[in-house]
Amino acid sequence: MSVVAGGLNMAMVGALPWWFAFLAVLLLVGMVVWANKREAALRASEARAAQAEARAATAEALVSAQVQAQAAAATALAYATRPEAAVDRSLSLLLAAEREPGDQRLRALSDAFGPAALVMVRPEVEHLLSGGLHLGGQSTYELTILATETPAPDEAQVGTRERWIYDERNADDRRARCLIETSDQTYALHRVGTEWQVADIQLAASSRTDCPSP
Repeated sequence: MSVVAGGLNMAMVGALPWWFAFLAVLLLVGMVVWANKREAALRASEARAAQAEARAATAEALVSAQVQAQAAAATALAYATRPEAAVDRSLSLLLAAEREPGDQRLRALSDAFGPAALVMVRPEVEHLLSGGLHLGGQSTYELTILATETPAPDEAQVGTRERWIYDERNADDRRARCLIETSDQTYALHRVGTEWQVADIQLAASSRTDCPSP
């Protein structure tokens, strides 16, 4: 019996290193699996955090864009009601009347310009009408606001520097004459209802030159 027992003990002792190696391998595999799972969890967490940051950045950008758009709309609306904008709109109507002179355009000018101001702007339109001409080609204007004063809630004065190109064309759209006019002017405006109307125009300085040859 002692011999058998001794043999078993020796077999068990001989088997121990194998079991230790097996357990070590299992432990190593378990640690590798755990490490991989942990790394995957960390990557998933980082991905979620990055997505959350991206969504937050997108939301912030949208809010910022909305705020900027609202501010721009408010600024545009505020400018549209300013006397400077009324001057610009009136000059746009004048250019349109000179591009297509006629009774309808002249009536539109009567809404934008008061009687005293019309005396200043009608002669150019009537000159075109009488000669069967119209503005075309390079015709345009550049407007620079020099100063604005509002001595009363329903009164304003706007000083401007303007550069007009009068490219006069005949019925066949051939150039008859082309002039460049630079001038400093002061517009007196009155409120008519909720709109500004140009009541008078004072010409401070003016010069004309021929357009360069095309």
